[in-house]
Amino acid sequence: MELGQLETFAAIAREKSFSRAAERLFRTQPAVSLALKRLEEELGEVLVDRTTKGGTLTDAGETLLPLAHRMLELRQQITDTFGTLKGLHQGRLSIGANESMSEFLLPRMLLTFQRAHPDIKLQAYRLPSDRIPTEILEHRLDVGFVSYDPLHSGLRSEVVFRDHMVLVLPPGHRLSGRRSVDVKALGEETFIIHNALTPTRAAIVDLFARFRTPLRITMEVGTLATISDFVAKGAGLAIMPRMTVLDAIESGRLVEVPVRQLKIEKLIRMVCRREEALSHAAKAFIAMVHASEMSIPATQALNRPSRRNRP
Repeated sequence: MELGQLETFAAIAREKSFSRAAERLFRTQPAVSLALKRLEEELGEVLVDRTTKGGTLTDAGETLLPLAHRMLELRQQITDTFGTLKGLHQGRLSIGANESMSEFLLPRMLLTFQRAHPDIKLQAYRLPSDRIPTEILEHRLDVGFVSYDPLHSGLRSEVVFRDHMVLVLPPGHRLSGRRSVDVKALGEETFIIHNALTPTRAAIVDLFARFRTPLRITMEVGTLATISDFVAKGAGLAIMPRMTVLDAIESGRLVEVPVRQLKIEKLIRMVCRREEALSHAAKAFIAMVHASEMSIPATQALNRPSRRNRP
């Protein structure tokens, strides 16, 4: 049974005429008669009494008519619903991000998207980077931000932000007036470090090992914000993603001192399912990231010198 056949039947019932039904549907009268005949053959019932001038419905036709109307109304509801989804007047967008992205960059992105598409319900989750690809593949997330390439055939990932690791210390520290320092100058300092065993942490440990300099870790904590607070209070030094301490450097709560051998880049990748599996809301969000000033200019902002080092 085809919806077109039900539409033809409903038009005949409404117009009480095969010719007027054909005009309403922009079809020929023989085509209308054929559609009705095929519907009757499939149901095994005569739906319209052709012996009467007005094309009166039979008992079977009267029984079918409200059901046909319900089917056609449902089709319209489906069309309207997907029209609103495509027009971004309805829908949901779920995003997952690692700690640095969710706390320091994602809020601005969500605000920009929400202002452009206020009818889309946004759901944002802070998750460990290693969980995000699985959540996307299992359709619990639409888009994710991680610091590595998942390398999965069902996913697409691209670098959208480039940051780098920097040394930060409290104002008044003995090294705070230096234009730059050598790794070996840090051998007697104490450090506060994130307790997550990430590739970035491993790279920092390796840097000190390569230059045969002790990395004296006296405190391991669970959040970047906590590390920043402890450094500002003089509890130790830290090597952190610059985007996470930019405001503290700008306000003078922390001081950034370049380390000559510190060349650890921090990449943020946007991850999603392949194009054919994306919702309209997800496609719009990805397009916003591509087109907005958050991709390239944001990176430039992260690389601008602190107030202390400006000419």
